[in-house]
Amino acid sequence: MDALVHPRVRARFPAANVALFLATLATTLWAGFLFTPAAARAVSFEELLRLVAATPDLLLAGLPFALSLVGILFTHEMGHYVLARRWRVDTTLPYFIPVPFGVGTLGAVIRMRSALPSRKATLDIGAAGPLAGFALAVPLLLWGLAHSPVVEVPAAQSATSPFEAVRFWLAGRPVFGPDTGVFHLGHSLLTWAAQTLVHGRLSPGTDVAMHPVGVAATIGLLITALNLVPAGQLDGGHVTYALLGARGHRAVSRAVSGGLLFAGLFVSWSWLVWWALVRLAVGHRHPPPLEDEPLTPGRRAVALLSLAILVLTFVPVPVSL
Repeated sequence: MDALVHPRVRARFPAANVALFLATLATTLWAGFLFTPAAARAVSFEELLRLVAATPDLLLAGLPFALSLVGILFTHEMGHYVLARRWRVDTTLPYFIPVPFGVGTLGAVIRMRSALPSRKATLDIGAAGPLAGFALAVPLLLWGLAHSPVVEVPAAQSATSPFEAVRFWLAGRPVFGPDTGVFHLGHSLLTWAAQTLVHGRLSPGTDVAMHPVGVAATIGLLITALNLVPAGQLDGGHVTYALLGARGHRAVSRAVSGGLLFAGLFVSWSWLVWWALVRLAVGHRHPPPLEDEPLTPGRRAVALLSLAILVLTFVPVPVSL
């Protein structure tokens, strides 16, 4: 009997993935350029455009930031992708999200189009992204700090949370201070330790004027923390489900949602935004894997390591003005 010959399926070129990746390179390149002294001297957006039109090479100054940030995001997403393929989970390539403001991107995502086979696979796929991105971001942070000077800076003058905004208003202080164009990136335990290691304890009224590579690494570590929040189907949600099962995941997810709301009201506006996204877009549920067996001791250690990285990278006040 003749053997059946299946036609070879030709993989389609991932045009959308490539286009979004290139667009994100462009938007982060522009964001990186805005950190440069040449861009800071421009007094209006129109002057900025005239400057770039006259000297396009100035945009190349944004490359260290763009390549560092996109590199961290790419490494993070490919960690998910490689482990998903290893577990034979049908997964898309990363979709990067370019935006023409802020740091030039809202991150990247992959879509898993088939069920997770087991809790072991849930952990491996969920933890691989943050662990891979973390492994790249830490040396970039140290390099950026080593190439960053210590300068005098004004103290933060804007309210960092709704609660502080009410206190400012009752005291007759302006809720939003004057626009000096200066913003402070908040510290996690990790970034504070790294800065202390490189520069020692800073004098009052001074801060590190972070090299663009260091800025990108700090943002990459913040993205790691956001993804490791143990809620819904975030990376931290995958880790928590794999570690605790459905009931434990649901309880933790709901408690974390309340914690994010509290932090958003009393610590930083940023967490109020993240609470809304988690509550309305991510939700508390996690689909069950096909097999619901508990983790081995080795994988439990990986899960606990992932949650330890969340503690190290969590930033109470991500940005102040």
